[in-house]
Amino acid sequence: MDKKINLINNSRVAIIGGGPAGTFFAHFVRKFAQKKGINISITIFDGKDFLHPGPKGCNLCAGVISETLIEKLEEEGIFLPEKRVLNRIEGYCLHIRGKTIQLFHPNCKIAKIATVFRGNGPRYSSFPENISFDDFLLSFVIDEGTEIISSPVWDLKIPNKKSYPISIFYGSKNKPLEFKADLVVGAFGLNPYLMKKITNFGFGYKPPSTLTTYQAELKLGQEEILKYFGNNIHVYLPQSKKIRYATIVPKREYITVSIIGKRDASKEEFIEFLKFREIKNKIFYSQSHCFCRPRIPITPSRIPFTDRLILIGDASFSRYYKNGIESAFITAKLASETAINKGIDANSFYTGYYKRAKNLIIKDNHYGRLLFFLNDIISSSSVLTQAHLLLAEKEEKNFPKIHLRKILWNMFTGNVPYKKIFRDAFNITLQLELVKIMSNILIKKFRKFIIKNDK
Repeated sequence: MDKKINLINNSRVAIIGGGPAGTFFAHFVRKFAQKKGINISITIFDGKDFLHPGPKGCNLCAGVISETLIEKLEEEGIFLPEKRVLNRIEGYCLHIRGKTIQLFHPNCKIAKIATVFRGNGPRYSSFPENISFDDFLLSFVIDEGTEIISSPVWDLKIPNKKSYPISIFYGSKNKPLEFKADLVVGAFGLNPYLMKKITNFGFGYKPPSTLTTYQAELKLGQEEILKYFGNNIHVYLPQSKKIRYATIVPKREYITVSIIGKRDASKEEFIEFLKFREIKNKIFYSQSHCFCRPRIPITPSRIPFTDRLILIGDASFSRYYKNGIESAFITAKLASETAINKGIDANSFYTGYYKRAKNLIIKDNHYGRLLFFLNDIISSSSVLTQAHLLLAEKEEKNFPKIHLRKILWNMFTGNVPYKKIFRDAFNITLQLELVKIMSNILIKKFRKFIIKNDK
């Protein structure tokens, strides 16, 4: 049996990446170490400046902080300042086949959902105060005692003997500095350069498959945004061969438009979206300020760990199409708890990290894929879409209507596991009601067909 490796007093933890995954890990590993009475040093390496507007300071994200993540942060004593919040979201608006469904919190609570900028605003923007979400998290762990080295990491060296520390090479690419760490945490998102470096070590890591999305930050002005979009996140399910869905997220005088294609999205899909009937008189292309093409993981990675090295966040596992920041929180907590309480060898990471992440995220994503597949089928069928719309818009508040609207809310917000949403979707009372409505739709269509042909 392989010998365990443990963090001890004066062990050095190096985290590559200062985004949410890295800062969450720094917070949790310190918390668990203090609880166990271990004194460790924690250093984050990141060459990005989150105080910079535009891509240089941004981690390329739609910037929606879910209600469940906000509650988890507050449990950790991490309270998001209101000055970093751009909008508090009141609800979601679903747009499909010319119809709009307004969704609010199913339990009539005030939704805590927040919209933020990951960096300090879009390119060319100017805000009177610091609004960066990622800088807020980084500042929080600095206050806890984490050291920051504002330089990119260029290489790693894993020694043949597992008892030896890992070397990190950072700073100038031509003359890098060396940092030796007892534990290295990869929290660098979908950085292709570093993922390739780690794949080449040959311990079995395979990066997640990704989908490229297209994102634009558009300055419309607060008055226009309130007029057309309010404090709601808008989700569009268009009849398009290329666009799977699109979202509009309000952020004070800006909106973030995200295009998720059936394949990798490009500017072409964005232009197509601007021509949609629901959009073309509200958004003008000339008002664009900032564009990017973020990649999102659509499969889990394979073996994101070895002795003294573990990958978290997007580089390892993330919820399918949802809550990337919350996935970073979950993987960071699991990995840090394992590192302190079980060990930092590959066997410990397998039992304490991978197996638990598999149950929480990987297995649940199977249900997520099924749900999105079913959603594609429903949105492509006029009869199925009409039945769901008629039920969701019913005036009387019966169980099927309330249940369907709750499913839709959870699907868009990601508040509950996909497995629960999937089970709720196949509630027998709900399905019988939908069958009844579809039958009435088909009967009416048949009658119209008969009348038309009799003439």
